Amino acid sequence: MAKAVDPELDVVIAEIEIAAPAERVFRALTESDQLLRWFTDASCPVKFWHMDARLGGKYSYATQPGDFAVNGVREFECHGEILEWDPPRLLVYTWMGNWHLDPNKATIVRWELTPLALGTQVKVTHSGLAGDPEARKDYSGGWLGVVDKLKQFAETGTAQTIMATATVSHDREAIQAEVHIAAPPERVFQALTDPRQLLQWWGQKGTYHPTAWQGDVRPGGRWRSDGVSDVDGKPYHVGGEYVELDPPRLVSYTWVASWSGPLQTLVRWELEPAADGTRVRLCHSGFGKAPAAAQDHYQGWQRVIAWMQAFVEHGETVATRPAIIPAPRT
Repeated sequence: MAKAVDPELDVVIAEIEIAAPAERVFRALTESDQLLRWFTDASCPVKFWHMDARLGGKYSYATQPGDFAVNGVREFECHGEILEWDPPRLLVYTWMGNWHLDPNKATIVRWELTPLALGTQVKVTHSGLAGDPEARKDYSGGWLGVVDKLKQFAETGTAQTIMATATVSHDREAIQAEVHIAAPPERVFQALTDPRQLLQWWGQKGTYHPTAWQGDVRPGGRWRSDGVSDVDGKPYHVGGEYVELDPPRLVSYTWVASWSGPLQTLVRWELEPAADGTRVRLCHSGFGKAPAAAQDHYQGWQRVIAWMQAFVEHGETVATRPAIIPAPRT
């Protein structure tokens, strides 16, 4: 990745290589439902993204109050008009933000996508910033963060900010993650325990997909998921026993996966009411004798939590979720 500011301090440039075809990247840049998922940040969560994806079409987005300010503004709003449209190669639009010194002055954002042997070279150029040094300083780092999020989303189908607090313990015994979901705990609890809903959202084309899900949702009850890997076409299964249930606050269960041999671990979900939704905490423990499996599962849980969030907040399912480049199953 590289960035540059020209001698007149008018332009900010960020570039990155993305292991996904240009068509996939272009959709992520132009479809409102996809922008809503990745063009956001935990420090200022997005409220809405609207884009009329055509030449002359208008777009707008807004955030909730952020943890930082630019020119005294903490709740950001931006809008503009598409000036050039050449899918999947070029996208250019005006950019007017309420945090600029002159909110009515249009700056220009230009996205250039160049196909590569293994993906796409992406270059974003933001010009017209010479008269606003504070906003320009923010953009010099901000666009780098944006292209990183774009890369994460285009390559994996998940949004980087979702797992911002995910960690693997130093001894690799446990995985811990925390995320905010814009839905009440009751709704999240249903998505985590109803076999019919789990079958709908747990999986993604290009990785794996479940074919059956069974669950006797009570302490001591058994659960099991069967499915097929999209990487090698082989079947898999994972299952265990419910240990704790306290709707809609807590659910925990043992976890034994066909791809991890006899290893038995424990998955624990804690749901806490929070402003505008639910604070979800995940702990997957018991990897002391298999530390390498902790890292593999850590990567897998990033996808799983993103899938659940997209299902609960937007109704996205395995059937409607964009396919991704095949990745190892976890």
